[in-house]
Amino acid sequence: MSMTTFIAVANQKGGVGKTSIAAHLACLAHETGKHTLLVDLDQQGSATLLCSGDGAKHRVPPQGTVMDLWDDSVEKLNIRESLFGFDYLQASQELDSVDDDLQAGIRALHKLEDYGYDTIIIDCPPAPGVRQFAPLLIANRQVIPLTADALGTQGLVGVLMQNQKLIQPHNPELDMRMIVNMHKVNSTTQKAVIDQLQGYLGSQLMTQVLTDRELVKQALRMGKPVWSVTREPFGETWRSACEELISFSEDDSDKEVA
Repeated sequence: MSMTTFIAVANQKGGVGKTSIAAHLACLAHETGKHTLLVDLDQQGSATLLCSGDGAKHRVPPQGTVMDLWDDSVEKLNIRESLFGFDYLQASQELDSVDDDLQAGIRALHKLEDYGYDTIIIDCPPAPGVRQFAPLLIANRQVIPLTADALGTQGLVGVLMQNQKLIQPHNPELDMRMIVNMHKVNSTTQKAVIDQLQGYLGSQLMTQVLTDRELVKQALRMGKPVWSVTREPFGETWRSACEELISFSEDDSDKEVA
């Protein structure tokens, strides 16, 4: 039985700020004293860029990257300290080569339990496949960033169908939380969409709404969470949302999964 809490940040739609949320979750877990690891499973390497400041870091041979999880000859992972202070396991541009075997993906991710982390945040790629399914089959929680527009809600339908058919039968205790990100405050259309989502999703939709602010990106480029660089209310909204998303009861974090 693992004492590690796994949080998978996953959506089938790109452009919803998935990596920004994953990095902020890792920041808060680290700030609150949890031994924290961010795992970048997206071959585009956005989380790796944020953690290292190097936009070409994922364009290296697969050795020494997250792909070592799939190599049983590797005895110790090449885990690095990020600019934010938490640890990270970097992506590789060759990650799509591991997308043909779901059970191998599950075995690979279970290896992370041996490294003594309290919290592991997994930044998943937007495309459905092994690197999205395997994390959800071992995770305690799925965080689903979405945008309050037609494309964002259309992507959410795909996520809900995927979880109902493929994930829940094997990981029935997976806790799903959706959060509206990149909200444009002055958009009456988006406000109406959020109201509809709240009626449809209930408690699965976070009450916090994350607004579209350039300062979020600026903070991440500085290796900081947004709440550490602003006193404006939206910074505290980010922090309170992340607090809720990384919070678990003892029973939640101690459950056995696939």
